[in-house]
Amino acid sequence: MKEKDPEFYRDASSLQYGKAPKIPDENIDRMVKELEDRDLKRKAFSRRRRFHEEKDIDSINDRNEHFNKKIERAFGKYTLEIKNNLERGTALPD
Repeated sequence: MKEKDPEFYRDASSLQYGKAPKIPDENIDRMVKELEDRDLKRKAFSRRRRFHEEKDIDSINDRNEHFNKKIERAFGKYTLEIKNNLERGTALPD
């Protein structure tokens, strides 16, 4: 650009002061393609969610949620049948 335009670095007394230089169409197309690629990458990115929307909520705060997870790890296999009966409603006496 400096070789093509002798007033590439112009000073305040230049008659071309404030006039933008001609930008080649290839540069504009390259910039548009780069912006579109950035937009596609941004749309493809999805941050990892900490909570699952479809999961049942069985805690009242974060500390209780952590405690419930520990209890489930320790005793989950023993309480599975009781939980299933409660879900079906067959665990309660008539």
